[in-house]
Parts: sequence; C-alpha cells; structure tokens
Amino acid sequence: MAFDRILKVYDPLKAGSIDGTDTIPHDRAIARALTANYVPRNSVKSSRTLFVGRLNPTTNEEALKKCFRKFGRISKCRVVVDPVTLESRRYGFVTFSKIEDTDYACEHAKNIKLDDSVLLVDYENSHNMKGWVPRRLGGGFGGDKKSGQLRFGGRDRPFKPPILLSSTRPSPPSRDNRKHSTCHRQWNSTRDHKYSSRHEYQSKHRDRDDGRKYSRRDNKAKHPHDSDIVNETKSTPSKRNGTEAVPDK
Repeated sequence: MAFDRILKVYDPLKAGSIDGTDTIPHDRAIARALTANYVPRNSVKSSRTLFVGRLNPTTNEEALKKCFRKFGRISKCRVVVDPVTLESRRYGFVTFSKIEDTDYACEHAKNIKLDDSVLLVDYENSHNMKGWVPRRLGGGFGGDKKSGQLRFGGRDRPFKPPILLSSTRPSPPSRDNRKHSTCHRQWNSTRDHKYSSRHEYQSKHRDRDDGRKYSRRDNKAKHPHDSDIVNETKSTPSKRNGTEAVPDK
C-alpha cells in the first residue's frame, strides 16, 4: 500500500501528526478543530483562488497584487486584517481570472519572496478539500515551530513515512522444517555467528557447563586449605578427658 504524503480529505488528528498516525489530540487546538462546524463562504471562487501565507506584516494588498501580476490577470486580491487592531494577520488571497493562470502561479510561485518574507502559496482549501477546518479554528496546514502547533499533510510540510517499531529479527521456524530451513540458518546466525547450527551451539555450551560443574566439584575436594588442615590435625596433639595425647613415633 502506497504512503500518501498529502491529505486528500482533511482530518485534524492526522494533520497534527508528523506521520499522520495520531489517534488522540496532542494540543487543545486540535481538540477544538475536531468539534468545529466550519461553513466556507460562497463568495470565494476556490478554483481560481490561491492562499498566500507568511506575509510580512507591512505588506498591503497593492504590493501583493503587484507580486502576482506576472502570473496572469488578477480579478481580486485581499490581505486579511484583524477587525479590532486592523493589523495584518499575515495571510491573504489572490483570485485570478483564469484557472490556467491559477495553476501556473501555484506551481511557479513556490518560495517566492515579498518584502523580505518567503511566501507560502497553495490552493484555497475551504471548497477544494472535504472536512477542511481553517487555522483560526485549530486546523489548517503549516504553523510555527515555536507555538508547538505544526500541521502536516500539505504541500509545504507533507507527512513523513512512519517509523516501523516491529523487530527485524526473523522468527524461528516450526520444528518440522527447522533442519533444512533458510530462516532457521538466519535465526542461528543472529544468536551466535561462531556456530554453524543450533545443535552445535547447544552441545558446546552444555559441555562447557558440565566442565564447570565437575571442575567445581574437583576443586572443592582439592581445596588448597584442605592439605593444611590435614597436616595441622596430624601434628597437633588432641586432648581427651583432660589428658594430652602422645603422638605416634
């Protein structure tokens, strides 16, 4: 099964994971995105609209329009601002008159610079991707590393292949096929590369263990202090009933 690095249907849980395998939300924004009921605006012509992110805070609509004018005729350009502070939220939308110009701009405007900022250019996903949740509701793509709320599965930051945690060591075969099995030879080689077969390994270690057992028994019978004790017993006179024994001459 092929691994898809780009999301086809938006899922906040998958977007919040570097490999798309998370099953529980790791931050509150993802939990908020899972319960969000987002309805996109009908006024946006998604097939001809591009999303432009990472704008410089000083970039205005005129500068953005001038930057993308070389890709085709632009029918609408907008930089999103905060309704209270009127400061730029550092993203906007560019709508072209033709779909061909939109595709051309999305392909060739990657990593384009404007006002000393490298822009993120992608298709507007609210109408193109099922289940889409915007960034302000905890979804979206991209994000800042400092915030700890990165989103994966987009063109700018696709998924990375998951790490397989299963062991690569082959499992031992059944008893019936062990003797002539290639897998059995591999299994033996992973245990100890010095022995060509499992039986040789077992017999070698069994002989070694038996030798240790018998050597311990012999050493116990021939302990270096035993001879001293025997000699000391012969040379030291014993006392019985208060009388001193006379050593034999």
